[in-house]
Amino acid sequence: MVICFIATFALGCGGDDPATTASCDNDVSAFEAALTAYINDIENVSKCNALKSAANEVLDCPGITAAQRAEYEDSVDGLVCD
Repeated sequence: MVICFIATFALGCGGDDPATTASCDNDVSAFEAALTAYINDIENVSKCNALKSAANEVLDCPGITAAQRAEYEDSVDGLVCD
């Protein structure tokens, strides 16, 4: 379930503004790093919380559709970090 985040966010970020696109690209890269760290240590609460935080940063990017947002929210609701 968590792995589907990458496809959802990588395809949905960006926009016409180059500065916004660069910021969103950085957010996606940070998300991918957080996802990798979490996958390698799924019992680590701080890595789980870092993943959620990184995902929230990506959601601030323009271009995220309502369907992608709903998929994210469903996935995050299922991600228990404690």
